[in-house]
Amino acid sequence: MEAELLILGLAAFLAATLVPVSSEIVFTGYLALGYSKSACLIIASLGNCLGTSVNYVIGMAGLLAARKYLGLTPATEAKLQTLNQRYGAWALLLAWMPVIGDPVTVLAGAARTQWWIFALIVFGGRIARYMIILTLFQASSPA
Repeated sequence: MEAELLILGLAAFLAATLVPVSSEIVFTGYLALGYSKSACLIIASLGNCLGTSVNYVIGMAGLLAARKYLGLTPATEAKLQTLNQRYGAWALLLAWMPVIGDPVTVLAGAARTQWWIFALIVFGGRIARYMIILTLFQASSPA
């Protein structure tokens, strides 16, 4: 793996957090420079999935802090869990979207969404987004 691809991975990681970075621009830039399409797809996907995982953990830590420092009551936490069980997985379908997707992943951690559901939906959406960008890039590139 070329060391320069670490910049792509870092951009994808940061873009998945609440840091305002556009990994799509960096991703297409690397593709335009002639880097391996499969390497770019893998590195961007890994970085982005790791970033969403950090969001999930931040959400979980936030819940623990809310319990300890804000006096989150068991009744309020139970309501949060009920809402998460009813709508949580559906909200995760929006996690691939710019701007709103990152907060959704933080809330999933706070709501204690089951990790395997979170990973399946969020990682799948994030990887699919890069695959779509790659496909569009290839379609627009001269043959």
